[in-house]
Amino acid sequence: MKLYTLILIVFFHLPLFAETKAIYEVCQNEIATYCQGVKPTKARILQCLKERGKNLSEACEASQSALSDTMKSKSQGFCKDDVSEYCRWIIPGGGRILKCLFENETKISNQCKVVLNET
Repeated sequence: MKLYTLILIVFFHLPLFAETKAIYEVCQNEIATYCQGVKPTKARILQCLKERGKNLSEACEASQSALSDTMKSKSQGFCKDDVSEYCRWIIPGGGRILKCLFENETKISNQCKVVLNET
């Protein structure tokens, strides 16, 4: 039973590990160019690349898209109430919801803060 549980944990966390590795490694040049000084969390790097990133490489664009999908599903689960309360008038897309959550970081729930500060 323990082996089965371990396999499930590795199976479900492997894509997250690959996506994390991809954004930091694949977008290394873009992060250095556009996101210097940005706290190296997945959400902050994603927000920075969406907001400031120009002419991203195809690989970085794909990595950014994968991370965006992951962050969207996590934030819909853990930040849903916070988005409803603080960002209900924000039109989704282009990292605007993430930006709104960062602007309200002192007021949002702890579970949402965990998602925003995941490395």
